Amino acid sequence: MVQPNSKLEGRHPIYWFDDGSVIVRVSNNQADEQGGIVLFRIHECLLRRHSKAVLKQNSQDGWDVPAITIPLALGVHVQDFTALLAHLYHDTPLSLEAPFQHVAAILRVSSPEQLDLPSVHVLAKSYLIAIFPSGPAPFVHPSHLEEALSLALRYEVTSIQKGLYYSLVTTTDFEPQSESNSPPQDDNLLSSKSVALTPTDIERCRSLMNSIVEHFTPILFEPPVTPHMGCTNLLAEKWFPLVIQSAIAGDSVYKPLEALEQLKQIDWVAEGLCLACVREKREEWTNEQEDVWEKMDAWLKLKVSE
Repeated sequence: MVQPNSKLEGRHPIYWFDDGSVIVRVSNNQADEQGGIVLFRIHECLLRRHSKAVLKQNSQDGWDVPAITIPLALGVHVQDFTALLAHLYHDTPLSLEAPFQHVAAILRVSSPEQLDLPSVHVLAKSYLIAIFPSGPAPFVHPSHLEEALSLALRYEVTSIQKGLYYSLVTTTDFEPQSESNSPPQDDNLLSSKSVALTPTDIERCRSLMNSIVEHFTPILFEPPVTPHMGCTNLLAEKWFPLVIQSAIAGDSVYKPLEALEQLKQIDWVAEGLCLACVREKREEWTNEQEDVWEKMDAWLKLKVSE
């Protein structure tokens, strides 16, 4: 049996098939090859069927099948290539249940600047969009917001960018901290956040927060009027205990989608308002959610087409 040509080369424990028709070398260190080379013996037709990248075969170097070395310049990581094979061999295919890191890995390695698998890349994009829903109705995003935004910007997944910025503003402390002011953190936490916001992203988050606060403060702190004077007076009386107090406690001034949804969920009829006025106000608050969501394009200066 032919052995690897160097102590720095090692077979992948899963994706080494004795009947494979090509050996693929992937560097385990993107800075240089001193970190070792991982060898994959796979079925060439599976990769060629999807990839538009031109990967030149090396000499067989003692192997019984041709060998291909992924150029370092492509930036392909072993983990990402492994995720791609897990998808192509249906071990861990892309799906709605696939974890974010699996989708992200396949999105990167299938991109035009790496191995260029157009159909796989489009599929990975669709699952990235599914993981990170958008407004104007309130939504909840999983973690990895910074990495997801980086991917969405890099691969022009415009439909989720606005929602990611909104989540960063409403659920994270996006402002960078100096090392001297940073509290002690667990090493595992530090290693899990591998992607940081760029200065441009941070400035966009600041601009979005300031624009939201400027726009939404008067809406949140001024009781609206209704067609009926009695309902208007009652709404003004109930506004502070039911709306303003909870808004202050929950920092709702920069969370308009959630705050407006909470307004709609209050049982205003039980509080004494007539049904017609309640229906009108809930429709207005839904329209306001849509208005804020639309205005965010200008506040963020984002492209609006996919």
